[in-house]
Amino acid sequence: MKLEIQEKVKIAGSTRNGGREDGESMEISKRETMMDEKIYVAVTKRDLESKSSLVWAIQNTRGREFCIVYVHQPTHISVPGARFHEQKLRRYRKKKKKALNNLDKYLHICRQMQVSAEKIYIEMDSIEEGILQLISQHGIKKLVMGAAADRHYSMKMRDLRSKKAIYIRREAPDTCHIWFPCNGYLIFTREARRRENLYLEGTSSSSLSQSKITKRTESFPSSSMAKHDVRIQVALIEAERAKRETSFEASKREEAEKSAIDAIKRAKESENRYLNELKRRKATEKALKEAEEELEKMRSESETRTDESIALIRELQGNYSALMEALKRVRDEREELKIKLSKVSKLKSKREGEEVSRSKDLELPQYFICPITQDVMEDPQVAADGFTYEGEAIRGWLDRGNETSPMTNKRLPRTSLVPNLSLRSAIQEWLQEAPESLNQIFCLLKIESKGVP
Repeated sequence: MKLEIQEKVKIAGSTRNGGREDGESMEISKRETMMDEKIYVAVTKRDLESKSSLVWAIQNTRGREFCIVYVHQPTHISVPGARFHEQKLRRYRKKKKKALNNLDKYLHICRQMQVSAEKIYIEMDSIEEGILQLISQHGIKKLVMGAAADRHYSMKMRDLRSKKAIYIRREAPDTCHIWFPCNGYLIFTREARRRENLYLEGTSSSSLSQSKITKRTESFPSSSMAKHDVRIQVALIEAERAKRETSFEASKREEAEKSAIDAIKRAKESENRYLNELKRRKATEKALKEAEEELEKMRSESETRTDESIALIRELQGNYSALMEALKRVRDEREELKIKLSKVSKLKSKREGEEVSRSKDLELPQYFICPITQDVMEDPQVAADGFTYEGEAIRGWLDRGNETSPMTNKRLPRTSLVPNLSLRSAIQEWLQEAPESLNQIFCLLKIESKGVP
């Protein structure tokens, strides 16, 4: 209202002084008004990307007060509490904190350049709509906004390249004066249609009509007619401005309604997506549970089979070690038998001339005799204790429930028997070589001591 009153007084003075003083006073008033009004600077989310725009505004607009404007695009979270959306919420908080830190950096630059400044932070899905909303809410008259990112600047740049800047230039109210710099150079300026300009237009038209009226009639004073015409022009201008503001608000309301409808649609779509995702998640959890149960079952079966295999391997290892010991003893007996057979062969060569001495010298080996029956063995069998017995005698011993060795009286690890084929062959060979003295040998066996060498 102060601006309107000042302009009216200056218009009245201009009708009296011929318009010379009016132009000068209007120019001074415009400069004072520009210096008194607050300059708003729109910045981006990147770290100090709009520093050049802020420095340009401080150095070229001659403003005393500045306001840093930032519109933050929030992260949409459809289902709070879900693990995935908790991560989105953490990222959103991190981005918001970073944006506020960037605003503080811009304020620090203003303090370094010795100008007062404040910040405005809002959240909207669209940055362009957020800036327009701030212009409407705060009645912004002067705005500085980047024409493009500094990295896109070139000497041939003559127009806006940023889509956001183009949108603001087209949709911002006519009362807002906007500068579009880039990399410290002014690229484009959108002049505002101010009231004082409208008043001047009304004054010039009223002065022309007033001069015509004075030529036709001289009954009415020129000053009163000029005042009346100015009032009419001011009323018309105010009506036109109100009409434009009303249409602008109506378009904004329609856009807000469309945005609300779109938001409701997106919310329903998000809800449907969430329900579908929930169904898929439940199905996945069910399949995972069944797979875990099947895996647990297979694991238990595998452990059981492993335990059985380990027990069988241990048993086989025990049997193998016992068999190896028995085989070692058999081999030892075989070697001993070979030595004794070599001796027998030597004695056999002397048998022809010494039949009497041969019967005395020919001795029955003790290992031909069964420790149980004390007779020459016909079916020698090796037991688990490593000793050789008559097969029928050792089987009878085991069938009577005995589980110990007849020689050592220790418990037998197993009851299986192994045929001693080499000893059997040696006994048969020996019997074929000395058939006449078998009765004498059998009698001697009963007298000789027990045991197998």
